[in-house]
Amino acid sequence: MHVDGRDFARLMRESRLDEARAVLERSMPLAGLCAFLCQGECMPYCRRAEVDAGVNLPMLERACALHSRPGKVMPLPASGKSALLAGSGLSSLCLAFELGKKGYKVKIVHTGEAGLALAAGALDLLPQGALAEALERLMALRVSFERVDDFSPGLCAALRRENKAIYLGLDDPALNLSAFGVENPGDTLTLETDIPGLFVGGAGLSFIRAAAAGKRAAGSITRFMQGVSPSSARAGEDVYPTKLFTDLSKVLPVPPVEAADPKAPALVEAAAEAVRCIQCSCLACVEKCAWMAHYGAYPKRYAREIYNTLAMKIGHRRANAQINSCTLCGLCAAVCPNGADMGRFCAEARKEMVSSRHMPASAHEFALEDMEYSNSPEVAFYRPQPGHERCRAAFFPGCRLPASLPEQTAKLYAFLCRNLEGGVGFFFRCCSMPARWSGRPLLTASSAAGVREAWEEAGRPELILACPACSLFFSAELAEIPIKSLWETLAALPLPDTARALDRVLALHDPCTARDRPALAEAARSLALRLRQNTEELPLSRGFTRCCGYGGLSILAGPQVGAEIARSRLGDTDKDLLCWCVMCRESLRSAGMRALHFLDLLFPGEEDAAARPAPGISARQDGALAFRRAMLQNFWNEEDEAADMEPIVFHMDGEVAEKLEARRILRSDVEKVLLHARGKGAQFRDPQSGRVLSCLRPKQVTFWVEYSENADGSFTIHNAYCHRMRVPGTPGEGLPTAVILEGFDPQGGRV
Repeated sequence: MHVDGRDFARLMRESRLDEARAVLERSMPLAGLCAFLCQGECMPYCRRAEVDAGVNLPMLERACALHSRPGKVMPLPASGKSALLAGSGLSSLCLAFELGKKGYKVKIVHTGEAGLALAAGALDLLPQGALAEALERLMALRVSFERVDDFSPGLCAALRRENKAIYLGLDDPALNLSAFGVENPGDTLTLETDIPGLFVGGAGLSFIRAAAAGKRAAGSITRFMQGVSPSSARAGEDVYPTKLFTDLSKVLPVPPVEAADPKAPALVEAAAEAVRCIQCSCLACVEKCAWMAHYGAYPKRYAREIYNTLAMKIGHRRANAQINSCTLCGLCAAVCPNGADMGRFCAEARKEMVSSRHMPASAHEFALEDMEYSNSPEVAFYRPQPGHERCRAAFFPGCRLPASLPEQTAKLYAFLCRNLEGGVGFFFRCCSMPARWSGRPLLTASSAAGVREAWEEAGRPELILACPACSLFFSAELAEIPIKSLWETLAALPLPDTARALDRVLALHDPCTARDRPALAEAARSLALRLRQNTEELPLSRGFTRCCGYGGLSILAGPQVGAEIARSRLGDTDKDLLCWCVMCRESLRSAGMRALHFLDLLFPGEEDAAARPAPGISARQDGALAFRRAMLQNFWNEEDEAADMEPIVFHMDGEVAEKLEARRILRSDVEKVLLHARGKGAQFRDPQSGRVLSCLRPKQVTFWVEYSENADGSFTIHNAYCHRMRVPGTPGEGLPTAVILEGFDPQGGRV
């Protein structure tokens, strides 16, 4: 029948009887009749049966039927179609009910009194008036009854000639197949016989299965009358195993409730039995994934919402933010007993949104511009190890590690040069994972091609990757490039002389980008062991680790959700975190957790590294540029041509700096506006305060800066904001960005 037993039990527990009756009637034809005939075939399969005894749904159904009001039946208008049902067993009555609701004209031909052909013992189970009520509901649906003496061969032949669709309810003992010229019973699913339009069911079935046969026959007859194969679209009918997983580890035994009168259980008895229902649910992913918890639903609903968003031609796409704030980390698939992977689903949805030009430009533009900056000639570079023309290997630290830990990264490179044979080059750029995360296959391919070209110019060395996200990108997009993890490399080398352990226990945090590479997690633990650093495992670690909130660009596309994902680690430990991914360290530190990176132990710097603030967006870009200059000068004795002093000096207080960080306005954006204003660009001046407001649209965003000019030629910044509106006359080139080039029309589109 596919009655929602969980919802039904919940409503009975809350004594919401009419609503509970509606749940029954949604799936169960003639619920006021079937409720008393149900023999509880589901009870052995109830998950509580594995703890004590299955929930007694028949008791709940009877109590509900006795004490609730039947719902109104709203049949469709007369369809002009008709069907004849032979026999008045339960399957025929339920079939008539289902067809009657669809506007069919139904006639039931029977022997004896209508409805009295119910299987032996059925009438003894029904309370007084239940059968009469069921017949009245049928007649209200234009179902008619015709009594005959017997089903003679002549009558059966006449019925076949006069009716296009016929059902033989063999749960009526007055019927037999031979009288209708049928040799073989119908198909077990469709109940259709070898004779088109003739359906058979109900033989030898329990009450509830006979009722289900009638319901299934209604679907077959409807298809047949519409000229559709009765076997089409039948998935999910009849009995099938559930994919729902329910954790019983915390379910305590509760003895079943025995009704004083099983035929007429009291409401208090039914409510007490309903309490035993454990409300089976899996939600393993929802309990562990802050992204799912934020939206308050479950994978099937998310999939439906996302699909509807992708299929929508016009209107507001409600699931845009949901799609873009997923971290794509794969935790849901790791914990799901069925492997449901919402991350993969959202990744494909992003590609579809980009290709159909429905991806909001604001979702990933900053991340892609940041990637573009990291790969620009002003920042990216490759150099072989000093004293070598070609190198066997090259250290690829990624774009974040040098910007966050510049001194430790330089010391690490020097350590690798001393301890690895064949020379170690230095390869500084972004791997281009943001392009892949944003769902832009063309940009991903072109960015990967840029990495490949630079690698080939470097002599095709093996790359030693510090960042697990880089490892994931290279494996997926640049499989021809030989790679090795920094952590696996360090496992085969002696410890640096500077390495030291802290005299406290640290909680080891694994990055989600290494979820499917257990060797990397083992290498990190081996390194901690060699350092003699005491560590503890987090509740979710290794292949089940939580994302830090940066994965999939979540914290950029959905800052609120990304922050919640990062904060979800707060309850996992009261220890300082030890990270081997710098993005994890920055995100978790920004969420308020004390966190270190392994390089803080290998090449210690400040005394309390766990309290070191995560660099902001401007500090990271400035840090990357400063790192490049320092590396070229210290290792290769090169002066960087871009190492000039800043042409503009400006100041701002902490509150203004926080505003710029939240609005993703870089110091370089402010500088461009001030440079333009210095060149007599458009300005608004407040005559009372003397403050100036200037704007510039260098790319697809217009930046506004409110400032004061100081006597020494510097500026004080009071406020800054930005927008995507195209205001006529706004100065600036409005150059297209990577976001615009794939997925949007630079002349219009949805920017």
